[in-house]
Amino acid sequence: MTFSMVPGGEQLNYLVQRYVLGSLPASDPDFAASVYYAKRHIDVLQRHYNRSLARATFYEFGVGWDMAIPLAFYGLGIESQILVDIRKLVRVPLVNNTIDKYQTMASEPAITRLPAAHLNCRKHEFTTVFKKHYGIDYRAPCDAKQTGLDNGSVDCITSTSTLEHIPSKDIQWIFRECHRILRDDGLMSMLINYDDHYSYFDAKISGYNFLQYSDHLWAAFNPPLHYQNRLRHRDYIELFQSEGFAIVEDQHKQVTETDLKALEQLSLDARFRHYSASDLAVHNALLVLRKRPVLVNQPFGNPISESAAN
Repeated sequence: MTFSMVPGGEQLNYLVQRYVLGSLPASDPDFAASVYYAKRHIDVLQRHYNRSLARATFYEFGVGWDMAIPLAFYGLGIESQILVDIRKLVRVPLVNNTIDKYQTMASEPAITRLPAAHLNCRKHEFTTVFKKHYGIDYRAPCDAKQTGLDNGSVDCITSTSTLEHIPSKDIQWIFRECHRILRDDGLMSMLINYDDHYSYFDAKISGYNFLQYSDHLWAAFNPPLHYQNRLRHRDYIELFQSEGFAIVEDQHKQVTETDLKALEQLSLDARFRHYSASDLAVHNALLVLRKRPVLVNQPFGNPISESAAN
C-alpha cells in the first residue's frame, strides 16, 4: 500500500516482491496455474469459434510482468497476438524465467511448441525482439479504453484476472472498445476473480472479507497498485450486456454450504445487501461472449458511474 503513495512505487514494489518477499519470479504452482488458465481460454474459444484459432488475431489487456499467458498461447499454436498494458510492466528477466519454465514442459501434450528463444535484449528493445520470435505485439503504455486499433481488427479477446482490478467506470469504456475492435463473428473469453485478494496472504479472513466495508472505508485498504473493485458476477454480466455482448457460456462453480456460512459470519455493507447470497458467493468465473447485432439508430447506453454499477 505504501508503494502506491511514493514516486517510483511500482518499481519499488517489483524490487521488494522479487528480492525481499521472493514472490517473483512466479512459483511453479503459479506458473502451472497460468498455463491452466491459458488452456481454459483456448478450450472455450475452440468450442465456439467457427474458424481456425491458429490464424486468428488474439488481443489481451492487462498482461503483467512475465508474459506467462501470452507465451502459453504461443505454445498452444496462436500465431498473432496484440497485448496492451496501461503501464510498461514487462521485465525481461522474468520473461526469460517464464521461457525457462516452459522448457521443462516436454510432457505437457497440449503445448505443441515450447517457447525457446531467450530475450537477450534491453527493456526498450523488448517489443521488437518479442514480436520477431513469438508474433506478439506488446503495446505499453496503452489505454485499453482507446487502443488505436482498427474496427473489427481482432478475432479473439481474452482477459485473465485483470477486470477485478479496474474501476467499473473504466470497465464500461474498455468493453465498448472491445466491441469496436472485435470482428462481428469474434469471441471474448474473460476470467474474473471475485475474491478479496488479501485472503491469499491472511488465512484468518475469507474471500468475502471486503464485502463488509463501505466504499469510503475500503478506500483506505485499496491502493492503486492493488486496486479491487469488488464487483460481483451479476455486475459483470449486466455490464457486458449493456455494451452489446451476449453471454455464450458462463462457467462458475456452484455455491457451497461453506461459502454461505462464511458470508453469514460477515456484517455486509449496505452496498452489498441487495444481492442474493448466491450472487455474492461466486468466487470466480469464465465468461465467453460474442457481439449482439446492433440495431440501426440504436446507440449504446451512457457510461455508468461507479455507484450505478454496484
